[in-house]
Amino acid sequence: MNELINIKVVQKDFNGEKKRFVNARELHQWLGVGKRFATWITDRVSKYDFVEDLDYFVSIPNFGNGEKVLKSGKIIDAKTGRILPKEYVISVDMAKELAMVENSEIGKKVRKYFIRVESDFKKVMRIAILDPKIINQLASEFAETREETKDYRKDFTDCINNFVAVKNYGTYTDMLYDFLFLERAKEYRKLLNLAKKDFTRNYMYEEILLTIGAFETGLAGEIEKESKKLGRKLTKSEFANEFDKFASQKNWLVYQKRARRIMATYDKELRDIKHPKLIDYKKEFSQEDIKKLVG
Repeated sequence: MNELINIKVVQKDFNGEKKRFVNARELHQWLGVGKRFATWITDRVSKYDFVEDLDYFVSIPNFGNGEKVLKSGKIIDAKTGRILPKEYVISVDMAKELAMVENSEIGKKVRKYFIRVESDFKKVMRIAILDPKIINQLASEFAETREETKDYRKDFTDCINNFVAVKNYGTYTDMLYDFLFLERAKEYRKLLNLAKKDFTRNYMYEEILLTIGAFETGLAGEIEKESKKLGRKLTKSEFANEFDKFASQKNWLVYQKRARRIMATYDKELRDIKHPKLIDYKKEFSQEDIKKLVG
């Protein structure tokens, strides 16, 4: 049964402490509580002295679109006249306690699920503190992805060797890194305190490696095509022109945004590395996160 439990968990920086939260309605469903949700949650909050804006907070989906607030505190949808349900977003600690007091077999299993969530998170944080460089390698498919993208990198360097007159591999790599996440290889290495023997791509995230590999493979094809069209190797400026044309395609702008979010979010959360250039991409606990819980 443990393996079947899959309650969404999101994270919020709360008073300087990282806390995880879940949707209480989803927990109510998993626990198989007989009472109506609204009755159950208000009863539990009152009985066990949970504190609003500490153990939980309340969200009203779609609130602010002309809804009416009654004296009773209920929210009415102005269009349909229906009462909008309050969603309780609760901390994982509160969820564990609620599961425990249900005193049922499923309650015990749900509590164990949340204990495992906390344990996994603490394990990741310990690794991040002891050796933040390798946090990306926790991904189960990292080793396989790394091997696969080595071939993509070789295809790219072979392309430069065969079809570009100036063999400045470092400059071309910096162009790619700068396009994707606004940092050149040297800057990224400095952020992670990599030693000379450390190969940069061994310390990147799996999804970033796949994006880089796909970009290099696609660009290599365009470079080869242009070189054969001209009947000669490309100059450095011609390479840059092909790079700009390829990078300006709409799909790559989407990948660029995704890559920047990954680098800004994961590094900030798990590596405690500052990315001043990426500040606009820093992930916050937003309404979108709440929607994941209440949707």
